[in-house]
Amino acid sequence: MNLIVLTGRLTRDPELKYGQSGKAYSRFSLAVDRPFAKGEADFINCVAFGKTAELVGEYLRKGKKIGVHGTLQMNRYEVNGEKRTSYDVIVNSLEFLDSKGGSSDNVSPQESSHEGFTDNSTDMPVPEKDDEFPF
Repeated sequence: MNLIVLTGRLTRDPELKYGQSGKAYSRFSLAVDRPFAKGEADFINCVAFGKTAELVGEYLRKGKKIGVHGTLQMNRYEVNGEKRTSYDVIVNSLEFLDSKGGSSDNVSPQESSHEGFTDNSTDMPVPEKDDEFPF
């Protein structure tokens, strides 16, 4: 079973982009406090797709607290002949935990297709073809 549940704060404003097929995706990073190490946190990279990505891009900003449900994905790639590995949480649903009215909002994407995306925001290359896309 591959299930990730995180609660944390965004470390920077999310990046909302659109792939070649026109579907939205958003990359963001969460600072998740370590349970028994006061003042220490892990910084987890997350990726949301579709309507969830659009909501992330529209409503979330640096410092906002959210809950994320998703899966962990390992990506292997090569840069200048050097093999690298990265890990991302693929977001299935999220909750806004810093709401003004005191209640949480739950967001689940109706559609979670990850095909046809390209991302030039990191040094990790993303293949152009759908069948080669690591998601």
